[in-house]
Amino acid sequence: MITLPAEFFRTPYAFYEQLRSAGPVHRIRLRTGVQAWLVVDYDAAKEALRHPGIRKNPYSPAGVRARHAAAGDGRVIPANQRLSHHLLYADPPEHSRLRKLVTPAFAPARMAALAPRITAIADELLDGIDRAVDATGRVDLLAEYAFPLPITVICELLGVPVEDRARFRDWSAAVVDTPMATPQRMVSATDAIVDYFDRLVALRHTKAHGDDLISHLLTVTDDDGDRLGHDELISMAFLILVAGHETTVNLIGNTVLTLLTDPPRYRALHNDPDAVAPLVEEMLRYNGPVNVATMRYTAAPITLGGTKIPPGELVLVALASANRDERHFADPAAFHPDRSSNHLAFGHGIHFCLGAGLARLEARIALTRLVGRYPELRLAVDDDDLRWRESILIRGLQDLPVDLAGAAVDSAMR
Repeated sequence: MITLPAEFFRTPYAFYEQLRSAGPVHRIRLRTGVQAWLVVDYDAAKEALRHPGIRKNPYSPAGVRARHAAAGDGRVIPANQRLSHHLLYADPPEHSRLRKLVTPAFAPARMAALAPRITAIADELLDGIDRAVDATGRVDLLAEYAFPLPITVICELLGVPVEDRARFRDWSAAVVDTPMATPQRMVSATDAIVDYFDRLVALRHTKAHGDDLISHLLTVTDDDGDRLGHDELISMAFLILVAGHETTVNLIGNTVLTLLTDPPRYRALHNDPDAVAPLVEEMLRYNGPVNVATMRYTAAPITLGGTKIPPGELVLVALASANRDERHFADPAAFHPDRSSNHLAFGHGIHFCLGAGLARLEARIALTRLVGRYPELRLAVDDDDLRWRESILIRGLQDLPVDLAGAAVDSAMR
């Protein structure tokens, strides 16, 4: 039984490389005692993400049995079950029904129309960064830019007060990584989320519907008149809140970090904003925001990557490892923005991330505006001093200290 090494959260890629050399699928134990099968190579990951014998719903009878069996001497994290009626926990045919109702809200044209507002939010945050600089000329770019930008976008999309974004961040941190969370924090966070969205949806019912996403989802129907139920609606709002900002926060943070370790590449973007889009796409492969996809379990005996897995077993798909598979990507440990992209950062199959277009748009705008404003930005600490989140699911920093001294362009030149 393989356990995660102490340095896993800082340097997962060396660990994944060793596992890939020994085979595509491995039995692991998390520090909570939970046992699962970890899928580490590209082909096996892609197969697992679309395999009909692998399911998602953790509250189905088979899902409950699988979670309890995997816990062994560990624990199963409790959560408010009213938040379980969303796409990530749904299997066909229920998944198809929910996706059909929700997909129009994320249509490419609807997302593209957000670009001017996202740009304005980015500029407002950059205007405030100088006020956040400490006596040393440093600022935490994660706290002052990479986090507030996507959470503000999501708050505005959902029609919730932006001043609530601090509590959203706390809730998200508690629930985003179930295998590593504490039971008390999980219960508190998920109960608070249910209460919050219960009140918000009730308010939307009593007032004229606006252009926000919750109002849209309240009224959307399919050709047969089907619509989202109340708990489906609050579950979708919860999913949009968490997934809608976590991936983007860490995509922005990881991208800026990678660029600041190669200052000439960062500075070159100042005069070549068209290079941002392929650079973001390569970052999704190279050091994307999702380490391991959300948990799945086998509903029947399967063979994956030549490994036989019994029914009722948890399956974890290491997207970060699959995207560095040397059998699929040439020179995978190198950052090459000009490479052809076919990464799995947003998943694959029916659970491909619905908000992928929005995450890409926000990351491109965030990076373009940042480099435009601060072409001489510098990393304020050594790589070894950076702190990574201890998360199985998320690949992201706890903070990103940068040096603003002399980094900004003159306001008249913008």
